[in-house]
Amino acid sequence: MELLEGRTLSKEILTSLESRIEKTKAALNRPPSLTIINYYDDSPSAIYVKRKIKVCDRLGIKTDLINPGEDKGYSHFLELLKNFQEDESIDAIMIERPLPSGYEAIKTWDTFGALKDVDGLSSLSMGKLFLAKNIAEIEKGDFYVPCTALAVIKMIKKYAIDIKGANIAVVGRSSIVGRPLAHMLTSMDATVTLCHSKTKDIVSIFKKSDIIISAVGKARWIKADMIGENSLLIDVGTNIDKNGKMCGDIDFENVKDKVDYITPVPGGVGPVTLACLLENVVKAAERKVESL
Repeated sequence: MELLEGRTLSKEILTSLESRIEKTKAALNRPPSLTIINYYDDSPSAIYVKRKIKVCDRLGIKTDLINPGEDKGYSHFLELLKNFQEDESIDAIMIERPLPSGYEAIKTWDTFGALKDVDGLSSLSMGKLFLAKNIAEIEKGDFYVPCTALAVIKMIKKYAIDIKGANIAVVGRSSIVGRPLAHMLTSMDATVTLCHSKTKDIVSIFKKSDIIISAVGKARWIKADMIGENSLLIDVGTNIDKNGKMCGDIDFENVKDKVDYITPVPGGVGPVTLACLLENVVKAAERKVESL
């Protein structure tokens, strides 16, 4: 079993941003800026919020953390986003999941526009992503890609994993991971099965798959008896178990001796996702420089 850790790749990406941040800071006469909106302090994503702020401070990216207050309603949330979109001192906006019921709508992402939507969820960015014919068009495109999905692709490329013609099961059909990731993998000539809660006989799909990528948010639900021999497992899940410990969707200890490759949680896709997000923040600031 080979461990596919993400900290090394994350460090490489973040190091490459240092000189770009300095150049952008000189041009704008201020540091690149990221506004983070987070409703729930006790969610798994809140752990990553703290890490984002810490790394931003180290790199020289200004951050503002906002909790709009669920009691104020959706219209207040949209008004806040509109104000952030118009604020020239804000380069990028990141909205953490989960959101209050009904808030995850196209109108939400389009209210603050594609230029500041560094997680690539606006209809303009999504449209450009799904119109791209191959991975080169995606990587060179003038749009943002959802950071977690992009992190998986970067890890596959970092470890030189040949997925051309491979059978890949992607579990979870969210707009932030599953669907964009399935499209990008297909653009790299993999054969992708997008699985979800209504998929019939999902174990048989797993056992026929060369690679399984899970992003469903169920703690340790993939067991050794659900997968075939010599597979590659990529765990995108971020869960807190009953003991308060962070874990992934894959039961790591249960499956590690059966697979060829596996990502850990924490220390796998998560650090690379953070690096991809901050790279997008820097790109957003650089685009503002280009418009001056």
